[in-house]
Amino acid sequence: MYQIFKITSNPTVDFAAEELKKYMRMMMPRCGEIDIVYDPEAKVGFRLGLMSDFGLDTSDAEDITLDDIVYIDTDPQGGIIAGSNPGALLIGVYRYLRFCGCRWLFPGVDGEYIPMKNIEPVKYRHKPSCRYRGWCNE
Repeated sequence: MYQIFKITSNPTVDFAAEELKKYMRMMMPRCGEIDIVYDPEAKVGFRLGLMSDFGLDTSDAEDITLDDIVYIDTDPQGGIIAGSNPGALLIGVYRYLRFCGCRWLFPGVDGEYIPMKNIEPVKYRHKPSCRYRGWCNE
């Protein structure tokens, strides 16, 4: 049984945890219920929080509230998904799901591709070269 622990309390972190739960259940319908719990002291399961909560380095960011750094270090049982700020954490959850094979081709349920497979171990850290991003539909 999987568990998701929120290390920090924030509405964006709450949404990120719900999204991770939703897509994990879609990928692995037989995995059972996935609990979401607020526990700053959690050491097992999926732990979602800010990079500062885990003591991770953010020295390459000029301003951690504006510069999005994503950090993912997971195995098949859980791990850390963190961001330099709550928005970066949400980006990190979607990036993790992308590594597991999920795709969002266009808005709406019909645009989702969710593979039926187990989650995969991922190690990833990324700071974009540009602080700002825009929507491009080519």
